[in-house]
Amino acid sequence: MEENGLLSQVRRIDHLGIVSGVARKIRLVEIIDRMIPPAPQRGVTAGEAVLALVLNGLGFVSRPLYLTPAYFETKPVGTLIRSGLTEEDLNEFTLGRALDDLHEAGLSALFLHLASSAVGLSERGTTFFHLDSTSFTLSGRYPQSEAREDEEAEDEGEPAVIRITHGFSKDHRPDLKQFVLNMITLHKSRIPIWVEALDGNTVDKTSFSRTIQSFLQQVQGAETPMLFVADSALYTKKTIGELSGKIQWVTRVPETVGLVRHLLSEVPLEAFRPGGEDLPGIRFCEVGTTFGGIPQRWILVYSQTSREREEKTLSRAVSREKKALEASLRALSQTVFSCSEDARTAWEEIFGKARYHRASECVVSEETGHVRSGRPKKDAKPEIQGYRISGSFEPDPEGIDRELHRKGFFVIASNHLDDKALPAPEMIALYKSQGTSIEPGFRFYKDPLFFADAFFLKSEKRIMALTVVMGIALLIYSLAEEELRRTLKTLKGSVPDQKKKPTSRPTMRWIFQLMEGINWMPSRGDPAGAIWMKEVQKKIISFFSPEVKAIYGVP
Repeated sequence: MEENGLLSQVRRIDHLGIVSGVARKIRLVEIIDRMIPPAPQRGVTAGEAVLALVLNGLGFVSRPLYLTPAYFETKPVGTLIRSGLTEEDLNEFTLGRALDDLHEAGLSALFLHLASSAVGLSERGTTFFHLDSTSFTLSGRYPQSEAREDEEAEDEGEPAVIRITHGFSKDHRPDLKQFVLNMITLHKSRIPIWVEALDGNTVDKTSFSRTIQSFLQQVQGAETPMLFVADSALYTKKTIGELSGKIQWVTRVPETVGLVRHLLSEVPLEAFRPGGEDLPGIRFCEVGTTFGGIPQRWILVYSQTSREREEKTLSRAVSREKKALEASLRALSQTVFSCSEDARTAWEEIFGKARYHRASECVVSEETGHVRSGRPKKDAKPEIQGYRISGSFEPDPEGIDRELHRKGFFVIASNHLDDKALPAPEMIALYKSQGTSIEPGFRFYKDPLFFADAFFLKSEKRIMALTVVMGIALLIYSLAEEELRRTLKTLKGSVPDQKKKPTSRPTMRWIFQLMEGINWMPSRGDPAGAIWMKEVQKKIISFFSPEVKAIYGVP
């Protein structure tokens, strides 16, 4: 009977011990509770509520807030969060109030303080950061945002509240309302250091400068200049002027800048130097210039990989245009115009927009007939009723070559003028690392199994707070992955991959899957609980910090 009672208390801990252990290592609950002092009447502190939300999110079960207690019914809450805490304590009202408290405390500053402490920003001496943005679409109405549509500014002294509204959708859903998220990550890592929710109609060209300056206000006292890597939205005269003397930057120059087109057409490929072993298929040429009154280094880059990819894209664009022209000509041939000039104007309108084709033949013919119905008189002559146009077209070699000439080329700019401290190859690699530093973080945010993939909240304040909780989840996930890979490299160890082959660079998603099936059950000899696991799971735990090992009972 006693054994059956114990079995009824069995809980699943799986990989959540890793998440909770890393949270303890970075003092997640302690730091948040220091910034948001616990209210005596509440049984759950803000830090504990955030940890519960992170455990829920990294459970990858896609549960909204109101289902959080149901999620924790099968989890050892006392072991993962705090002894004495139960799943009933983690209800939607407790978690909702915690989100409100986070917003009142200042979201971005709180996250920066937590992330800086977690990664040891001052000890790392990191000076390279990556900045980018994404958008999150939402369904339904947001009356508070609608009521503030015509307001121009928030009340001074009050934490800003985003507007859920229409804007440029990076999810390709312009029909839905959205909000924008700006994020800063460490170099060669997807570890976030700054997250900031913004209005749905925010434009990168204006927000990037404000985000960087807000970040700098919170990290005053840096000994070395910080260098930010961002996409071409950073490169405007106003932005680089505002940031001049405050930071160094590396960004891509938009092709709309006239000098870019001129250089790419005038500088021969023979003038480009090979990138070497670290940049296979890359050639580059460096020039000095001034834009917006700021002296800069421009690196003209040719990528063979990009060239091949863009050639295929161009080929598809030529095919699409051909099909569109064929459809337009069929419709045009069925149209009767009142005069020949109208027919030719319609023809010119079609080919005036064509980029890769040109007309090879154009024939305007008269459409004749009798005005009156019935059988015409013997001497009656047909009259002109209108005009039809027909013709053919062919590829435009000059237009295609003109487009093809620029393929594979792009320009990187920086106000870092010391080519010895930052050589051109390193600058190119720095810019290209944008795809492996910040973009994986956005994919993590939008994972369909992440609990906040669909924002069920209707309060803009809580949505903003939830984006920070998601950032904390990404922080813990990334730190756990970094710690495991670093330990495996140091010890020359490995874990089995999906094909059961040894790997020293596993993803945490795969590690989480390997940790499935670990149960927790209280025992008489160990009131904190007993855990049973496979040998491979014990091996994985052995590579983590003492905080993680303590939860699983692995020496």
